Amino acid sequence: MIAFLFSSCRQDEASPIKNVKAGPKLLGAQAGNRACTTHTYFYGDEQKSLGNVFTKQILVAFESGLSPEEEASVVAKYNFVEEKKGQLSTNSAMLHNIELVNGLNCKQVEVAMEILAEDPAIAYVSPYFLNSDGLLGVSNEAIVTVKEGNTEALASLAATYNAEVLMPLSGETYLLRVDKNSEGNALELANYLNGQDGIAHAEPDFVVSLEVPEANQRLADRRSRSGSHR
Repeated sequence: MIAFLFSSCRQDEASPIKNVKAGPKLLGAQAGNRACTTHTYFYGDEQKSLGNVFTKQILVAFESGLSPEEEASVVAKYNFVEEKKGQLSTNSAMLHNIELVNGLNCKQVEVAMEILAEDPAIAYVSPYFLNSDGLLGVSNEAIVTVKEGNTEALASLAATYNAEVLMPLSGETYLLRVDKNSEGNALELANYLNGQDGIAHAEPDFVVSLEVPEANQRLADRRSRSGSHR
């Protein structure tokens, strides 16, 4: 288990002009009558429910080369964003907690993530889910175990999904990463891979926040789903 202390990244400078076209009202209009997605993942052969996306916080990775001030300005343009609050690293990216304004529903948050993913300064967007463990955030990585001799099958499936096989972890287990140009986030990648020929098991590498974000600082730990949520 690796622990991370989130620190406030709020800037003292004048706030940038917000994109009024991307406020809660527009989110509601774009969401329309569509139903919220109920998300699931596989733990072994058992399908587990995560429920709907958490409505107060999401995860974002920015394109490389931006300063902290520039990163804060990117998300501050959107009226549905409260502020950028804290960061943590995976093997392949720096992820940032983006706190959302109060009052959004799960449909509006789904639309908000779609809007943020269209921003050229943002490389990855994913949700949090609320359960008895705290907040589970979908990192940009998935852990995949292949059946013996099926490494090439994994490489082919990853290429089809526009994901990248980063490295072997142990034996027949590999770490994969995705970004906004992939077919989906790490949770969706894992669900796609489960059941494919040559794949023994796939799961997203979750970010676990031990408390629902209310303060400027909170303790979080990053761990895979293996044995952590049953």
